[in-house]
Amino acid sequence: MTPEKKILSLEEFLQMDKENEHRLEYFDGEVVYLESPSVEHQRVLLNIAAEFRNYFRGKSCEVFISPLDIWLTNKEKTTKIKVQPDLMVISDKAGLKKNAYYGVPDLIMEIIAPSNESHDRVKKYSTYMEFGINEYWMINPKLKTIEVYIFEEDEYKQAAIYKGDDYAVSQTFKELKIYLDVIFSEG
Repeated sequence: MTPEKKILSLEEFLQMDKENEHRLEYFDGEVVYLESPSVEHQRVLLNIAAEFRNYFRGKSCEVFISPLDIWLTNKEKTTKIKVQPDLMVISDKAGLKKNAYYGVPDLIMEIIAPSNESHDRVKKYSTYMEFGINEYWMINPKLKTIEVYIFEEDEYKQAAIYKGDDYAVSQTFKELKIYLDVIFSEG
């Protein structure tokens, strides 16, 4: 089942977002309702967030997990986009506000579920590329894979697909290595 969609003006969306307890994303008029994540999704997110948190401890970048509203903005784009990626790394902290971030994270990660795969692989992929997000990771718990895409020459290029006993390596943060057996473990 794909996420439910609805078309609204930004003002209508902001009012709806205030009054709604569902997780919502906004793509310049299109509202996307996000389903509650599965136990498997949350387990993988917690495992990877712990690894990222340990790596970035004491560094200038900061790691956040969903739900945190990210309003994608840059000087060239006038579109209004609000997403809630599963994990994001932010170095430009000027955009951090009380309940949201305004700007472009350095790295965004989405954990793919059968119900949202096309949303993450198509809609979010193209949106993140449009805004020049430097690195995009797609994690598939079912296949136990991590796909890493890097933004080069105005498009995403696949840096690698990691599986099995591999460890995933960030292209932006060169010493960041994430062991798949840790990420996909249940304990």
